[in-house]
Amino acid sequence: MCELKVVEVQIYLQTLMSIIIAGVVGYLVLRFYRDVASKEPKQRAVYTGLSIITIVVGLWAMHQLGKKSLEETIEVNGAIFTPLLIYALTIAVLMFLLTRLNLVLAEREQLKELAYKDGLTGLLNKNGMDHFWDRCKVNEQLAVLFMDLNRFKSINDSLGHHVGDLLLQEVGGRLSQFSSKRKRHIFRIGGDEFVIVAKGCNQKEAEQLAVQILEKTTRHYQLGEHNLFVSASIGISISHGKVDHFRLLHEADTAMYTAKQLGTGRYSVYKN
Repeated sequence: MCELKVVEVQIYLQTLMSIIIAGVVGYLVLRFYRDVASKEPKQRAVYTGLSIITIVVGLWAMHQLGKKSLEETIEVNGAIFTPLLIYALTIAVLMFLLTRLNLVLAEREQLKELAYKDGLTGLLNKNGMDHFWDRCKVNEQLAVLFMDLNRFKSINDSLGHHVGDLLLQEVGGRLSQFSSKRKRHIFRIGGDEFVIVAKGCNQKEAEQLAVQILEKTTRHYQLGEHNLFVSASIGISISHGKVDHFRLLHEADTAMYTAKQLGTGRYSVYKN
């Protein structure tokens, strides 16, 4: 009886390890073949060779775990299977499941991108900003820069929305150069209004960033047949203690209107 239990445990462990090996093999092969169509012929040949080697090594490892010879056969409902064929089928099934999982995750990422990204500029939108605030640490040091374009409404009204959209795309592209996955997040929250949130940024660094952004965005733009000079204004707010994003945005917005009064292409820091 005891020996029977030991055998059962051994079989269970061998089966479990075989499934794990099959999963790893399937995952590696899928990784090798990801975006393979866009690669050079030599690279495709290398990845194909790696995939074959991975499959062969996986089958060998599974076979060794089963401690069965390749000549042994298993009869199931009258059909004859070799252990090698069973292992291969296991890998194929797991590859299919991994492919389906990969598709589901890719679709989820696409939906997330549509929900959090602005379709015109490619920057994060208001939903993305709300998501950022939800995940923001309570006492994180932040600088909020609120920026909008001067004369945008008159350009939009006089030259048409398509010209306004071209301008927003150009400005969005320039702003994206200041984006950093961990340190800086840039949002278009509506119309010509943009918000830049910089983590671990003090007032001096925020002012330097504002100057760099103004230098990059205040310029002549060639928009179709129109050559337009467009300037921007930026308001800055710095967090002190507990992060209150409503207060930070309000203060930065207020400072931005102060910057507009100072002249073209200026910034202002909010002061109590």
